[in-house]
Amino acid sequence: MTKQFHIYRLLVGWLIVLLLAVVMSLLIGSTGIMWHLNSALDWTIFYEIRIPRTLLALIAGMGLVLSGHIYQTILNNPLADSFTLGLASGATFGSAFAVFIGLSLWFVPLFSIIFSLLTLIIVVFVTETLVKSFHIATMILSGIFIGAFFSAALYILILLKPNKVNSMISYLFGSVANAESTTVIITGSVTAVCICLLLSMSHFIKLLQLGDEKALTLGLNVRMISWFCLLVAAVMTAVIISFTGIIGFIGMVIPQIVRRVYRVPMHIQMILNILIGGTILLIADTLGRILISPVQIPVGVVLSIISIPVMMYLMITEQHHKDNPNK
Repeated sequence: MTKQFHIYRLLVGWLIVLLLAVVMSLLIGSTGIMWHLNSALDWTIFYEIRIPRTLLALIAGMGLVLSGHIYQTILNNPLADSFTLGLASGATFGSAFAVFIGLSLWFVPLFSIIFSLLTLIIVVFVTETLVKSFHIATMILSGIFIGAFFSAALYILILLKPNKVNSMISYLFGSVANAESTTVIITGSVTAVCICLLLSMSHFIKLLQLGDEKALTLGLNVRMISWFCLLVAAVMTAVIISFTGIIGFIGMVIPQIVRRVYRVPMHIQMILNILIGGTILLIADTLGRILISPVQIPVGVVLSIISIPVMMYLMITEQHHKDNPNK
């Protein structure tokens, strides 16, 4: 009973922090704090800019961190993430390519999903070709190389049609500044479905942590469940990135911190990743708006500045723990 109360208190605490981050994001901007909506301009800014931007940041944080948790758990590697696997770069190139050939907004997430899944297939194929078996370290390296290729291809698109694709430059750094109601509806709908699917699979994901052999003895179809979870996470990531661009590291760092700090069941870990991911991205976006106002720093840049030192600390402490397991 005490443990259940502790978990309940933990979830409620992070939910309150998330709600405070939402309020802060709605009220604080590059023009200052909006205490009152006294004019038509204030209402326009609030409803057409602040609310869509806040909702997109919330959705992106939740989806990217949960997908990072799934990648790390399924692949059993703390460095696994949409960024290191190349999926983010592939999805961004797909979005830019849709804009490049003049397709409507509704085709942007579709092309993002196609190129993200294509990247995943290429990464797995290259990995298995190089080492003749599935090796996680080789998979990460393959993802980084293929991600670099798609980033270079994206820059070529920008050079060929700068007027049409110039807005995609912000995709290289990750931003929610161009959020609209349509993008919120698309990303919100897909992310909600994917989160529900992954939460419903939490029991099977927990069994996968026991190892392939034990999972097989329990009657689990390891390959099918692993691929299903990876594909759902890839689709969710692709749709988010199609409208925000590459937001790296948050999906890598937050799941590691949650795993270290909170010793809770798998489904609670997933919920914590969702709550904390949304909170951190909202705070980072708000900081990007006010740090050097009126210039706005893309949220991807803010998160990189914060996450890289944290990631280095996690790597150093993890190695120290391995070297001194009794300390």
